[in-house]
Amino acid sequence: MQQLEQRKMEQVKANDNIIEGYALRFNSLSKDLGGFREVISPTALKNTDLSDVRCFIDHDSSLVLGRTANDTLKITVDEVGLHFRCELPDTTYARDLNVSVTRGDINECSFGFNVSEGGESWKREGDNYIRTINSINELAEISIVSIPAYAETNAEIAQRSLKKVVNELQKRKLTLSLELAKIKKG
Repeated sequence: MQQLEQRKMEQVKANDNIIEGYALRFNSLSKDLGGFREVISPTALKNTDLSDVRCFIDHDSSLVLGRTANDTLKITVDEVGLHFRCELPDTTYARDLNVSVTRGDINECSFGFNVSEGGESWKREGDNYIRTINSINELAEISIVSIPAYAETNAEIAQRSLKKVVNELQKRKLTLSLELAKIKKG
């Protein structure tokens, strides 16, 4: 199974027993993710199955807050991005989280995803690379997070993709140079 990538995104709000916000926003350029920046296209979720997405605390699958399959997590895709509304369970960890979110101690969201085969494009802008996510194959979870984490293993997935793009660009440049040299000789 392909390893999920995780990204920090939007602030969350708590109201009574509900936490809601945007798990991701379209057309918003990320911070530097280790040699590249990223933007999610409005088409990225067009073919994504959202019928069984879970909401966790800090990407911890033992701290489940809600799930779309049983309607305790409702997600909608709109022109802004992926909005979520999670009805919290009556558990100690959920009550603790609700207090922390209400106080503003925890106020960010993240999501775990896999990019579809061919679902990304790269472009170079000066010394920077921009990765555009055009198609998300799997959105496994959204998380309410205290410290947004870019786990090394997740960053490596995108780093390998970046290296592949750079290598391909270098190959094209070399091929063009060779073709120009042949033209000049001939």
